Amino acid sequence: MEMFRAFLSAGKSTIARGAARSTVRNSARASRMSIRWASTTPAYDELMKSLRDDLKHNIRMKADPLEKNVIRSILTEVKNMEIDSRDQLQDEFKLYDLLNEMIKDRRHSAEVYMKEGSPDRFKQVGLNEIREADYLVQYLERLPVATEKQVDDRVKQLANTLKNEDLLTNKQSLFKKVPWKTIQSDWNASKSAVTKSVNRVYEELVGKK
Repeated sequence: MEMFRAFLSAGKSTIARGAARSTVRNSARASRMSIRWASTTPAYDELMKSLRDDLKHNIRMKADPLEKNVIRSILTEVKNMEIDSRDQLQDEFKLYDLLNEMIKDRRHSAEVYMKEGSPDRFKQVGLNEIREADYLVQYLERLPVATEKQVDDRVKQLANTLKNEDLLTNKQSLFKKVPWKTIQSDWNASKSAVTKSVNRVYEELVGKK
């Protein structure tokens, strides 16, 4: 029963992504005509241009259909993000967070589909999810932002300083030590990425509470 629920959940996620590949929200076309979009950063524009160029090349060369699906999924998710945050700056940090979530989603689905005892057809779906995640990682790595390891290293420095001073009393004490106001300019990372790093590092050093 638990495995069935897991397959059902993963299946819904996969189906939802399939639907997203064929359409953007109904309001997207009208929005492009009537709404003045917020500004974007050069890094944001560069990756978006790369995605569109790669899609054209994929279609022209009749390359891997999974790669084409991934690119279309990214473009759809980005358009939805732009609609939801039309008054905000669209930058590389938002793209990084978005791609990270897409990678996490596919890797989770892959784990579900490839559990021991799963039918071969489910395992093939899982393998496709892994391949899609790999394509997403390639685009993630094109962004000029700090890597997960680089962010973890910075957070560990803060945590060790607090620990040496007997001030690492709880996770909140580590959160307070992070220079949130300058996190993008000084650390070259998004707040979401640093938040996840704080959780990882604290659990590594202190253990789950």
